[in-house]
Parts: sequence; C-alpha cells; structure tokens
Amino acid sequence: MEAQLRLLIIAKHALQSVMCAASLLWLCWWLVSSEPMKDPKYFDRLEESRPSRFFRVDGKYGLVIIYQAMPVVVVALLSFGLIEVRKKIKSLERKSGSEFSGASGDSGKWAQSAHATRPARPSVVTYPLVVRTGWWNPFGVLTAAEALAIVGVLFLVLYSYGRLTKLDFRELEERYHSDPKLSLTRPLSLAKLNRAAENLGRAALIPFALLWIPVSRGSPLLRAMKVPYEHAVKYHIWLAVSALTLLTAHSVLYIVYYYETDSAYKILEWVTERERCSLVAGLVAWLAGLLMWVTSLSYFRRRWYEIFFSVHHLYVVFLLFWLYHVMYTIHFFIVPVLLFVIDRFLRMVQSRQSVDVLSATVLESGAIQLRIATNLESTGGYHALSSWYLRFPSLSKVMKLQWHFFSVTSTPLDEKPELSIVIKPLGKWTSSLHSQLLKLFLRYKTLVLVGGGIGLTPLLAMLCDVLHRQRRGQGAASLPTSIHLYHCVRKPEELCVLNSIDPHQISPGYEKRGLRIHVSAFVTSASLSDYRHMRMLQASGEYSLPDPSLQETLDLATTTWTRAGNGKSDDVDAMNGPITISPARTRGIKGISSVSTKGRSSWVAATILASMAGFYILWGLSNVYIVKHLRNDFPTNFTRAHIVVASMILGTTIFGGVIVLAWWLSSTKASSSATPPDSRKVGIASNSPSPAPPHHDQVAHQLQPIVRTHLDEENIAAASPWSGTLRLGVRPLWSDIFNALNKEYHNQNIGVLVSGSEGMQADVAKECQRHTRLFDTSNVFHYHGVSFEL
Repeated sequence: MEAQLRLLIIAKHALQSVMCAASLLWLCWWLVSSEPMKDPKYFDRLEESRPSRFFRVDGKYGLVIIYQAMPVVVVALLSFGLIEVRKKIKSLERKSGSEFSGASGDSGKWAQSAHATRPARPSVVTYPLVVRTGWWNPFGVLTAAEALAIVGVLFLVLYSYGRLTKLDFRELEERYHSDPKLSLTRPLSLAKLNRAAENLGRAALIPFALLWIPVSRGSPLLRAMKVPYEHAVKYHIWLAVSALTLLTAHSVLYIVYYYETDSAYKILEWVTERERCSLVAGLVAWLAGLLMWVTSLSYFRRRWYEIFFSVHHLYVVFLLFWLYHVMYTIHFFIVPVLLFVIDRFLRMVQSRQSVDVLSATVLESGAIQLRIATNLESTGGYHALSSWYLRFPSLSKVMKLQWHFFSVTSTPLDEKPELSIVIKPLGKWTSSLHSQLLKLFLRYKTLVLVGGGIGLTPLLAMLCDVLHRQRRGQGAASLPTSIHLYHCVRKPEELCVLNSIDPHQISPGYEKRGLRIHVSAFVTSASLSDYRHMRMLQASGEYSLPDPSLQETLDLATTTWTRAGNGKSDDVDAMNGPITISPARTRGIKGISSVSTKGRSSWVAATILASMAGFYILWGLSNVYIVKHLRNDFPTNFTRAHIVVASMILGTTIFGGVIVLAWWLSSTKASSSATPPDSRKVGIASNSPSPAPPHHDQVAHQLQPIVRTHLDEENIAAASPWSGTLRLGVRPLWSDIFNALNKEYHNQNIGVLVSGSEGMQADVAKECQRHTRLFDTSNVFHYHGVSFEL
C-alpha cells in the first residue's frame, strides 16, 4: 500500500507539472507575441495545402491554436485525472491511517496529537489582506491570494496592451518618417489612435477568455484548483467587468476615430470582406454587454432578480455578434466557451427531470424547509456546504428559466435519500444565496462560525456533517474539537432555523467524545413588545424577563418564547407554530438526476472529450466542403460564425449526447434497482408562509391527499437544543469576541467562516487580520467568506 501511495503522489505531481507547463505556454503568447494576427499570405498557403484547411493551423492561426487553444484542452482533460488521483490518495491515506492507529493505540494518539499541534502559519488563501469596504473598493473583502490574482490579471492585460501599443507606435513613426506623404491622407495621431483602440480590443480577449471558466458550474479547471462554483462566481464578475471596461474604451476610441476621419457612416456597415471587421456587429455586442452589466449590479440584481437572470441570457447575442465582428479571434476563447456549452448541456439534461418534494415545513419566522428526494449516485458532488439551483413551475409560469440558488442544510452522512433546504422569503424571491469551499472545515481543530439571519443554513449543514463524522468515528484526528457559532437575527422567532437541528439526536453524548460546541445567539431588535413574555426555565423555577436595554445574557438552552396575539390578520403573524405539509405516500419517486457536471468524473470526461472531438471534426469538415472558394465568394464573418455555432451545438448534442444517453441509461438502471418501495411524493411547493398554499386549488386535482400538521399547537416553543448564550437588543462586538478567542487558544490555526452580509464579512475579516500576525507564533485566523453574489 505504501508503494502504491508513493506512485500516486508521483503521478499527482507529474500531472500538476504538465498542467502548470500548459498554463505557462498560454501566458507566453501575451508576454512575448507582438506580431499582428492577420497574415497576408494566409490565403495563399490555404490554397496550396488541403490539410491546413481542415484544422487551419497554418500562419498566425496555427500559433494561436498552439499557444491559446491547446493548453486549455490539455489542462481540462488532465484535471479529471488529477481529481481521481487525489481521491485515491485520500482513500489510501485514510486506510493506512486507520491501520496504523489500529496497530498501536499510542501511535494513533501520537498521530492525532501531531495533527493538533501543527504550527500555526498564515496562508495566502485565507489571510484577509483587504478588509475595508466602500465605494472605492468594488471587490469587497479580499484574501491575499485573490489580491495576487487580481494584480496578476491586471498586469497581464496592461503589459500586453502597453507592449503591443509601443511596438505599433514605433512602427508607425518609422513608416511616417520614411514616407512623409502618408500624413496627407491620415495624420500620425489618428493612426496611433486607431492602433491604440485596436489593441484595447485585443487586451479584452484575456478576461473575456477567462470569464467562461468560473461561470461553468462543474468546470474541471475549478475542481482541479479546489475552487467551488459558489466561490468562483465573484471571479466571473471581476473578469466580466474588466472585459467590458476594455471593450467600452475600445468602442469609444473607435467612435472618436471614425468621427475625426469623417467616416462615421462605417459604424453602421454590415458588409465584411474576408477578414475585415463588421463594425455594426461590434456595436450591437457592446450594447448587449452594457445591458448585462447594468442589470447585474448589486442594487438592481437584489431587487429584480428575475429581470437580471433573464437579461443575462443576452450572452448568446453578445458571443454571436462578437463572432460577426472579429471572427478571426475565435481560437482565443473557443475552448472555454465549448466547456461552458457542455456544462449547460449537462445541466439541461439534469433539469429535464422533475424532482419530488417529500415535505414542506413553514417555520415560525416564515422560512420554509423543503425536503427533496434524491439518491446516492445523483449526489456524488453533494457535500455539507454545497448549493443547488431550483425552479418551481408554479412560481415561474412566465419566467421558465427562473432558477434560484440555495444552500443545503443537510449532509450526505444523514444516510437519507433527500436534501434539506431552508428558504427565507425576502421579497418576491430570496436574494441571499450562499455556499463555500468543499469540506474546508476539516482543516482546522478550532472553528469560528458566523451566520447572519438565513445565512446560518450552510453552517448548520457543516455542523451536522461534523456530528455525523464524530458519531461514526470517521477521521477523528482531523475533526474539529472546538466550534464557536455566532448567530445574529433581528427577531426571536428567527431562531427557529437554529433550533431546527438537535445535535444530541445526531450524535448523543458528543461532548463526552471531545467535541465542544458553544452557540452565541444575538437578537438585535431592541423591543419585544410584540411578544407576550419570555420565560427562563431553570432548575429553580420561572423568572421574569429582564429589561432588554440591560443587554442581559440568557441561557440559550433554557430560554423559550411564545408569540403574542396582536390582532393582525397577516398569515405570518397569525401562525401558531411550524406547519408541515406532507403529501400522501406513493410508490413512485423522482429524485435528482445523476447526469450532471458533478457526476462521475469518467462520464463527464468522456462527454467533454466526445463533444470537443465532434466540434473540431464538424468544423474541419465545414472548412473543407463549405469554405471552398478562397478568392471568390469567400464566406463572410456571418456565415462562418453560423458554421462555428452549428458545429458547437451539433458536436455537443450528437457526439456528446451519445455518451450522455449511455450515462442516463446506466444511471436509470441503477436507480430503478435501488428505488425504495415506499416514499412520499408531492407535485408542488409554495413559498408562501400561510397555512393554505395559494396554488393548492389550481393543482388539487393533480395531487395526492396531503397532511398538514401543526408541530406546536399550544403555541409554546421548546427551548433550544444547543448550549450557549442568548443576548437581547445588542449586536456582537467582534473585537471583544476575537480578543477572548485569542486568549483562549494558543498557537492554533483557527478557521473562520462568515455567512452573512457584506458589512458583517468586512467586520469579521478586519478582526481576523488584526489578530493574525505574519511573523509570530500566535494564533492564525483563517478567513473564509461565503459568497452572496448569486
């Protein structure tokens, strides 16, 4: 086993080395290449060599394929190999660790002690470098790695643009110096303006090619870098803003240029000759990009999410008109776009299957807990901090593409064929959407979890995962031993989300096995006039509620509350307790489809390989049999763009579709044999907190009889199952909290996960930065912010 483990480690390093070499090859083009992409002798060589017509690898096109397209293909395909090698290494290490600890109890204890006493060192991935937020900082909280990535991309863009522009200006000056008559037709300044504007468009190719990678939810590149889609969304936003900024400058400079040369009419020309640009197509693409940019701003997106989501589908128009405008740039971004198309195809296949809701529980705060049917194979990429896109047909009758992002509150270790999701209605649709890194909480022995409002849901899933692992004894040496949870809500009834999980039911006696969980809840509302009373149930009897203005600290485990009757007719206020809607039992069940980008790596890799091969084969055949006449009637950018799009769609759906069909048949056969004989089924779920679902009358004839149960008919809520403190009318003082944590622990790596608003993340990140010394052996607070950009 030891020899096998060493071979796998060598293979992992070999794969990583090849991937790094391919990435450096991609960078070399922008750091070294300076020649223009157009080759005047391209058509002559294309006529002479038929094979070059198929793959078009001659001239500058060949260099772009070698330096830009092929490295991405290599990295994408090797990523699956790296992912599988990592899984096998982890499995072997777990087996060897269990055998090692089983052979000698003292050795096992020594290994656990060594893991716990590992020296605390800051990490560029978790150290919050930029913590101050404001209008001057559009990025929000930035870790050191993110800051380095931003600086690296900016340097690459500016260096490439500056180098090309400098070389072009030198060439123009030499030409105008050798031939003074050129200044009579076009001044040197306008010639420089033309080159400067053109190079801005070339520089925009860098972020434009990269932005397709983080937006692919199952991207092999992200999985190889251990960056989940939920966290990578902000990278897509940054790259898109960079690309649109450069394209805006490119467009404005060209508008000025054509105006100064008295040829503004050319901006509206559709005709293209050979490799010349279609100006009006570029204008349409630019306007579509600006519209997507405006509707994706935080102010607009959080208020009109459905409009933002619909308008963002203009990326199809943007890409198509980009090809109309500058078809010869296709090799710079075709592979990332193709990976995105394959990702969308797999998600489309997965979303064709409707999913059954096992139950819907309306909590006291108006939040809704859904239990969704699934199976073990379909949740291969499911983990405690994962997130899923959902669409409710009854709520999305007009916007059929209206999908929303939710994080789970369950864990695969629950051993139940279901997912649990809590939805907090914050308007027409929820806008607080979140998740974080895969099992990052297993890196630390001490965890600090900060959740604001409904942002607590992914943290609860993580707590459940830790409790299940401790009960099973899985990786005891790597599990956290101390967890501090800080939960901030506005009203006491919002604590029901925290109380929806009982740690003692998941892992009875977890405290005796060395796991300490302390919960600090903060109810920030200063007045409790809407409630009858709050009772403190202690061993000595009942006590009256202290004045909230005194900021009294209560015992969370012995404090209960009941809601006052205020005469309001609103359904939320009139609700006495949680309401569970459980449909009748039936035999048929439809779980989440296993055909997805997070499915088995072998199937996904085969689909990507087949789709890429199909695309290049169809494109090559079209170059041979459709793009025939090189001198006469050479196809315009429009025709060739249509050929590329058609090859992409047909290559993915036909070549890749064959693999997907085989995958679907295999998973269907496996799931049919594993389907339980009895399960609950329902055809609709409502986001309304009222006892009677608003759509029930419309679909009653399609549903089986349902059962509605009041979990708390006496209007008395049970005390919290968590041990900790409850503070009323006060917000947490993060400086005092981190000072206490810093005194309690010594020389430890402490993981800090924040799932809340931007202000909360900035405040916590500031304290992590203040209490983490770069050149000291004190505690290191590793900051992990949960993204709310979806």
